[in-house]
Amino acid sequence: MGISRVAEDEGVLRVSTYDGGSTVEFSISGELDHYSVRDIRERIDEVLILRRPSKVVLNLGQVSFSDSAGLGLILGRYNRVREYGGELELCRVTPGIMKILYLSGTDKIIKIREEAVK
Repeated sequence: MGISRVAEDEGVLRVSTYDGGSTVEFSISGELDHYSVRDIRERIDEVLILRRPSKVVLNLGQVSFSDSAGLGLILGRYNRVREYGGELELCRVTPGIMKILYLSGTDKIIKIREEAVK
């Protein structure tokens, strides 16, 4: 898989497309809390609505903190992608975020892998 283009880099959210746009990776950095999640969610949803990629990857390797709002962001994008028949994966999940995913049972419904899309 090669990058077909990097769409945008807004500091906390970088969007990369692969395989002619059928795979989109969102690299998120910083904190996922009540204050930051709204803007991130809106930007991700904008891309999902316009492109409807078959595979969506949330790269969480640079996320330093997440509360329930971050979990809501992940689960909401999972549901949105599934509505149109796509697949959502998480990658590079930090130990703190993994604990939240494990405690909530989210690790049982969303595929989690080590590496980012290449």
